[in-house]
Amino acid sequence: MLQTWRKEIDDSLNRIRGDIKSALSEVQLEMQSLWTEQANLKSGLASVTKDITELQSSAQFQSEEHAHIEKEVREVEEFKKGVLGTANLVSTLEHKIDSLEQQARQCNIEICNVPDKRNENLLSILDAIGLAINYTISNKDVISIHRVPHANQQNNRQSKNIIVKFTTRILRDNILSAFRKARGVRSEQIGIQGQSHIIYMNEHLTLKNERLFRACREEAKRLKYKYVWVKNATILVRENDTSPSFAIRSTGDFTQLRNRGADRMEN
Repeated sequence: MLQTWRKEIDDSLNRIRGDIKSALSEVQLEMQSLWTEQANLKSGLASVTKDITELQSSAQFQSEEHAHIEKEVREVEEFKKGVLGTANLVSTLEHKIDSLEQQARQCNIEICNVPDKRNENLLSILDAIGLAINYTISNKDVISIHRVPHANQQNNRQSKNIIVKFTTRILRDNILSAFRKARGVRSEQIGIQGQSHIIYMNEHLTLKNERLFRACREEAKRLKYKYVWVKNATILVRENDTSPSFAIRSTGDFTQLRNRGADRMEN
């Protein structure tokens, strides 16, 4: 019986040992799994930490780039202001220079479309124009008289204009007034033979004002305005004999021509 009991006890102990061994093996497996998971977590944390560091670096770089761009934008704005200021200054200076140049021509007239010939006597032509407009022009009142080339160098067929500088602006204005009252002078009236030409006489304008005057005449002709003339270096336009006149000082003022022309067409 003792032997039987001993055997049963040994068997029980062996089972217990087996169970303990099996339990220890499972615990070791669980521990191994936990260690693996811990290692993976550490690796994941390291990767996350790296990503966070990279994001921080990227954010810092973006912030620095944004600050750099803002600085460049400010510099461009400052440069733009400087350029605009310079452009405005240049425009102001150009306007002043043109005004001074126009003022220097206040005693001048420009005679256009007079056929030019060799050995011509411009003073004789001027005297003939005076007779045609019934206004005596004395040679002693003429400071200078000469022909000038056209601003458009390709315009070789048209005769060069005649520029006359008088002693006073009043005399210049009186001659222009007499010319307008004559309502046109032709080349045969001043003793020039050949094809008949209409003679024109105006104030001597600067190149800038001359271009504006030419453009204004073309626009007024298109819109069927009757009168376009210059007085004291100011371009004036009148729609008809009864309408008021208004000044054109830049191409922007052509809007007045178009608006009034449109109103006329509607009426």
